[in-house]
Amino acid sequence: MKAIYKREMKMYFNSMTGYVFIAFFVLITAIYFSMTNILAMSPEFEYVFSSVIMMFLILGPMLTMRLLTEETRHKTDQLLLTAPVSISGIVLGKYLAAVTVFMIALLITAIFPVILSVYGTIATAQIIGSYLGFFLLGSSFIAIGLWISSLTDNQIVAAVGTFVAIFLLLMVENIISSASGSEAFSLLFAVILAGLIALYFYNNTKSKAYSAGVFGILAVVIAVAYVVKPVIFNGFAGKVASMFAVLTRYNYFAMGILDLSALVYLVSFIAVFLYFTVRVIEKKRWS
Repeated sequence: MKAIYKREMKMYFNSMTGYVFIAFFVLITAIYFSMTNILAMSPEFEYVFSSVIMMFLILGPMLTMRLLTEETRHKTDQLLLTAPVSISGIVLGKYLAAVTVFMIALLITAIFPVILSVYGTIATAQIIGSYLGFFLLGSSFIAIGLWISSLTDNQIVAAVGTFVAIFLLLMVENIISSASGSEAFSLLFAVILAGLIALYFYNNTKSKAYSAGVFGILAVVIAVAYVVKPVIFNGFAGKVASMFAVLTRYNYFAMGILDLSALVYLVSFIAVFLYFTVRVIEKKRWS
């Protein structure tokens, strides 16, 4: 894992990717810091991170789109898979390299609350919580980007896929809250969910008949449930969406609350997508 980590760090800084990521992140954060704190004369630095979260739509794909797509495209993935390192070591090495670049950029911005502390009193607990929450949020998006990168050998596809995934995670609460009260919308959402589950089975088995059977069974179950007890679907979409509400968990940290359930959720979120990545690579290894 250590060798993979060093290799990835060199690739980030031998190319312009690492420098561009850090410069862009610090620049945008500095702009919001100037507007939110300096010009408005406000000591509430936590609002800066809340304003720059949307940066991940660009920075997430930038940091992760080449991590595994390059290996597949240049056929060097076969060398990695036969190297004396475990697949989990490969995934962790690449993931930690991307997280390190993100952490460097984040640490540079720590100069901003220090500047604020010189001129007044700052909410230390909220700022520390914001940094911890923002780090975990960014690390979650990196884990998703790494997983998507493992699914394709095209950097553009990986970048677009990561963009869409992060966008949905950032907007999922707003999108679903506007229609989650409708039973018809929740029914449609359940059918789409069944389709995604069937697609997952197809990706693992490559059997259209098996995947169609899974979807058929789920569709029948959904239809029967809707006929027998439609009230089940009242708010169903919102309940499912809450399972992916990463921003809700981040907000606890931004308020200076060290919520253990939010901490466990974000760490588990990262672990799950790293596990998915390992499984994708294992499948390629034996195919």
